[in-house]
Amino acid sequence: MVSPRIKKYKKRLVHYFKNRFAVVNENPIIVLGNQKSGTSAIAHLLADYGGLSRTIDIPPLWVPVVFKIMSGEIDFQDMVKRHRLYFSTELIKEPNMTFFTNRVLTAFPQARYVFIVRDPRDNIRSLLNRMKIPGNLTEINEHVFTTAPLNRFRMTLDASAWGGDKTENYIGALAHKWNKAVDNYLPYRDRMILVKYEDFLADKYGLIASLAQQLHIPEKANIRDKLDVQYQPAGDRNVSWEAFFGVGNLTRIERICSSRMKVFGYKERPQ
Repeated sequence: MVSPRIKKYKKRLVHYFKNRFAVVNENPIIVLGNQKSGTSAIAHLLADYGGLSRTIDIPPLWVPVVFKIMSGEIDFQDMVKRHRLYFSTELIKEPNMTFFTNRVLTAFPQARYVFIVRDPRDNIRSLLNRMKIPGNLTEINEHVFTTAPLNRFRMTLDASAWGGDKTENYIGALAHKWNKAVDNYLPYRDRMILVKYEDFLADKYGLIASLAQQLHIPEKANIRDKLDVQYQPAGDRNVSWEAFFGVGNLTRIERICSSRMKVFGYKERPQ
């Protein structure tokens, strides 16, 4: 029986050789959008629909590297060269690239771009569901980060990392993160196809088929049996915003995201 350590070593070795001989795709479809906005489901279904090779997530671009690319400390084009296997496919989805869109556009000027947006209240609720963090706290205590997987969320929950005030609580941090994502879309909207996650939920097959048509992707497979596959753990959409966040944190999201919400037709609650 092969030990997990040996398996891991073999996997890394295979990846090393594949990466060494991979060729960067100069004109892929690149799917952007904040984490938990529906990027995984839409990217998988679109790739299945058109029979496209795909990259779903690029670990070398995760925290803390994403912040170093945002600040210019690490060159994105150098990362593409070093990790070219991830960038060799016909469709590439990595939400962290959303936060340095200008560098992605420079590296891939011939790419076709899709941007996924989701109501910030649903988006932030889903993010917190994934992190197993309640939405109605005033502040986050250290005990929330008792497990190793959650340690990587520390920087994500710092509002100053996303252009906000460091005094904002964790809800404010995620609201500024949502703003940062859409602010990286708006200047380049003419180069991207916008998809609202709410439209996807209303008609999954119709939206994928329409998106494929806009991208000139012919249908290669029937995806109807895959429409409800959970590509990531689902958040709890049944709990109301008020119940999940409490009035204070919900009001905080709407205050911070208000102007951008209007751009996408997301309405604030009646006051």
